[in-house]
Amino acid sequence: MSMRRNSNGALTTMNVIGILALFCTMSEFAILTPSIAAFSHHFADTDITTIMLANSITGIVSVPVSIASGALLPKIGFKPAAIAGILIMTVGGAYPFLMPDITDYNLIIFSRVVVGIGLGIMFPVGNASIIALCEGEQRSRLLGLGITIQFVFNIIYTTVAGYLTEIGWNYSFLAYLIGFVPMVIALLWMPEAKGVVRAKLAGQVKTKGAVKPKIPRSIAGYALFALAAWTCVVTVQVVTSSVLDWRGLAGPGEAALVINCCGIGTILCGLLFPYLVRWFKARLFGISAAFIVIGLIPCLLAPSSIVYALGVFILGFAGSAFFTAAQNATGNVTPPERVPFVSGIMTSMMNLGPFLAPYVFSCSMLLLPAMGFDAVFPVLIVIALVVCVIGLVHPMRALMMRKPE
Repeated sequence: MSMRRNSNGALTTMNVIGILALFCTMSEFAILTPSIAAFSHHFADTDITTIMLANSITGIVSVPVSIASGALLPKIGFKPAAIAGILIMTVGGAYPFLMPDITDYNLIIFSRVVVGIGLGIMFPVGNASIIALCEGEQRSRLLGLGITIQFVFNIIYTTVAGYLTEIGWNYSFLAYLIGFVPMVIALLWMPEAKGVVRAKLAGQVKTKGAVKPKIPRSIAGYALFALAAWTCVVTVQVVTSSVLDWRGLAGPGEAALVINCCGIGTILCGLLFPYLVRWFKARLFGISAAFIVIGLIPCLLAPSSIVYALGVFILGFAGSAFFTAAQNATGNVTPPERVPFVSGIMTSMMNLGPFLAPYVFSCSMLLLPAMGFDAVFPVLIVIALVVCVIGLVHPMRALMMRKPE
């Protein structure tokens, strides 16, 4: 079992396993999602928006850290960043288990800030490694497989956390300890992409001079579109526990299973993603956004947790297709030596979604107070419809371009 790349530069099976191990930890930010309702009962004097901040602050903290991490990867190394980030995230996330009797919610928030720092450090590494080391259909396949694995572990994390919450509100934090397993795998077999990126940069300097190539302006558009679409998906994940509790449809354990349907949809999408690109080509963005709208409708109207779960499944599939396509498109138009930085930007959009979710939730209830917790769904439908129309009218052709040399 070689820990190195083959002599011809191709990744070995163990290299691929080492890279994909990183995706096993990328859903740690969602561990507390099924526990939000339990937190609101334990911290009864804390308002629901602040309670949800525990699930969302990791996103806003990780955004600048992800961008900085992506920019520094060619200097500090991909592997050291991955291991350090996972370690910080796992230890910082688990320690509130040791404080079952606390009444100060700020301690939970502090733990989540630490998780956000670790998440931001390691989050760009997986996608950046794949984009740097792979091309063509192999890159599409591994990006899709990566997000599939991410949400397989999302299912594991949220299921374990949901049922641990039934023991006690603080037991959900123990689910973070699962992250030590993929950390060890990455430590053993993950290849270092720093040399590849530096070699490409050196070649760029020789052929085009010392001017660092610019990042295409289209990256900002892809990032904002990805943020809008992903916020629709992740907002539903964040509010599901509270919505089902409010409707009287499910407790924490069953809510975890409902949330996991998003992961199942994402897993299926990851397996089918290369085929989705072949079938829908540049219109994959608009079609994916249309299915986000379709998935939101059962969540709004659901008379049972099963119907709600169907909507969540569709959201997982469509949101994964949209975001993975955006990652692939940015990889196609970005100069190779700027890939780590751009990967940091894109992954920060994924992390920003959970931060925005509770505020979208609160603003929705202010706009439509008569609907209560259900107010968020019409607002998300409008956002997704706008993305859908733009995506269909203006296809994202970069998805079908070749990666620049």
